[in-house]
Amino acid sequence: MRARIVLFGALILVGGCRTPRTPTGPISLALTPDEQDTAAALAHFALGSFYEQDRGANSPEAIREFELVSEYDPGRHRIQSKIAVGYLMRRQPSKAIAALEESCRSNPNQLEPLVDLAVTYQIAGKLDPALECIEKAIVLAPDKSALYTTAAKIHIHRDKDEAAIDVLRRGLRAAYHKDLVDLVTTRGRQRIGKQDLDGALPYFLVLRDEGRNTVTPALLNLIGQIYLETKQPELAAAAFNAASQGPLPPPATFTKLGATQMFLGQETEAVASLEKGHAMHPNNTRLLFSLALAYNAVERADDAYRTLVSIKELTDPDPAKKLSMEFYITYGATADHTGRTLEAEEAFQTCLELYPDTDQALNYLAYLWAESDQNIDHAMEYVTRAIKIKPDNPAYIDTLAWVYYRKGDYAAARDELKKALALIPDDPTINEHMGDVYDALDAPEEARHYWTQSLMQAPDNRAVAWKLEAAGTDVGPMLRRARKEQKRKKKEQD
Repeated sequence: MRARIVLFGALILVGGCRTPRTPTGPISLALTPDEQDTAAALAHFALGSFYEQDRGANSPEAIREFELVSEYDPGRHRIQSKIAVGYLMRRQPSKAIAALEESCRSNPNQLEPLVDLAVTYQIAGKLDPALECIEKAIVLAPDKSALYTTAAKIHIHRDKDEAAIDVLRRGLRAAYHKDLVDLVTTRGRQRIGKQDLDGALPYFLVLRDEGRNTVTPALLNLIGQIYLETKQPELAAAAFNAASQGPLPPPATFTKLGATQMFLGQETEAVASLEKGHAMHPNNTRLLFSLALAYNAVERADDAYRTLVSIKELTDPDPAKKLSMEFYITYGATADHTGRTLEAEEAFQTCLELYPDTDQALNYLAYLWAESDQNIDHAMEYVTRAIKIKPDNPAYIDTLAWVYYRKGDYAAARDELKKALALIPDDPTINEHMGDVYDALDAPEEARHYWTQSLMQAPDNRAVAWKLEAAGTDVGPMLRRARKEQKRKKKEQD
């Protein structure tokens, strides 16, 4: 019944049926050619719609009827689209493409034909013409974010990241949308997952440059971290610094900024950055520890000590907050440097209770005891354990030599110091100790030689200068030469 109704309607249209009225003059029932084409198009459209519903969009009958519609009424994209869908369902993409190309020629300023043709090209695996269609569509509708997303996905599928980044950058400028941001972020993280940091970085730089409200401290920190890992510390510092200027930057922003500035030799700037971070996050112990390290680097040992004490005070009430081995090493060394020897010993002892195989703590504690000429047997035990962990560490070998020196075994001390100097010949402390050992062995020439080496390496060491003067050496010319050499080396480093 439905088919008969549709067919009857079509026949009426073909026949040119109209409402009867009273004739007023000569009457012509003939249709003009345009009217005949329109009637024929409507009839074929009705039949095509019937076949589409009854036999499917991919039925030859439906496709043929819609093609006839197109012949009588060319340029209607809806008809060409139906033809294309039918051919696609029949796995004949070339015919689908031909139909849509005809629609694009007939409708050069319409968006829908271009988009449908681009999709069909993609289905057919013809990505270059698909991209051409999308770019033409972007010209017609530059505010449609989906067009940029589609083009970028094609480029990404082909691993053409540079082209994808160009499209995404244009899209974010002209049609900012969450989908574009998500695609940029996803692709950047995919490159990170494949250990391709150089490939990931440009995506995040697009977000930095065009991302509007997505430019957060977290994004800038990520960019800075990539710069660090790709050995671009100056750019990393700039990224971290930008993050520190943003809204509510996390503590990690300042610790990373400070550490990078320290690496670049910008100690004063590092202190300022970390102090700013501390003002914003006063109870963050990681940030405080970084600040203490920076204070030590600029020879503000008292400030470093107070900062480390504040960390201890923040964590002591909470047994769950176990401080790190690095904290105790730094705390002990800073306490020693500020003249708090007993507190330094306590810090190293605590470190060894928590981390028994910490070679730095073993060595430092042994050296403190050797320097103060106490607990020598324990000092020997501790430094021996440290050397067992790191047998080629010249500082540990020097400590062992100094323990032998305190025990009065000068020959053993000399032998150990020879090993240390073979590893690090320009160390002023080891050279000074070798001079002291030769002095104890009653070898004044050798003693003066090593003291001279020590003073040339550290001209501000008054203790060594005094030893040389006591041995009858005029240290004035030596100090001038040493300081001149020191300035030359510093200039070369700068």
